Amino acid sequence: MKGVYQYHQALTYMRRTEQTKLSDFTESDKETPPSSPAHEEPITTLFMTEPLPPRLKGQMWHKTTSTDEQWGVCNFDGTVLLVHIINDRLHAHGEEAVCKWCGGILEVREDKVFCNGICKRYQGEFSSNLESYLWWEGAKSYTLRKLVAEVEGLELESRDLEPISYAPNWSILYEYADEMELDDSL
Repeated sequence: MKGVYQYHQALTYMRRTEQTKLSDFTESDKETPPSSPAHEEPITTLFMTEPLPPRLKGQMWHKTTSTDEQWGVCNFDGTVLLVHIINDRLHAHGEEAVCKWCGGILEVREDKVFCNGICKRYQGEFSSNLESYLWWEGAKSYTLRKLVAEVEGLELESRDLEPISYAPNWSILYEYADEMELDDSL
């Protein structure tokens, strides 16, 4: 009898809870009042000097740096970023870079980045030379390195300037084509 009572209590509890309906997730043309207060965007004190230009379709990289502003490169555990320095603070992708452990402000000391907040931890490397973006492999592929260097006005490394002395065999289809030629000649 005790089990039946617990089952009845569970059913009663389930009836009292508000269930999510599929219609809550589908988009409709008419506005429906939200069941919860509207989400407000947080107010930030960050500002961007100018909005990013619209990216053209198929464009892999757009100009990021400018000569009239202070820029640098940070290497955080293999993640290499071009950083904009505004009021001695590091900004990447329009947001201020903060400590990944405590959220404190980052500080550049010589060629290292440290947290200036509670934890004071080492964050990564810093260079004011934008060529470091290519040295630290911010762009992994040759195609992207070449494009970034061209757009940002950087100099490619010597390994990227050497011509390829052979045509690399990129596809198994080449082997298949060779076999087809052999079969045709027999």
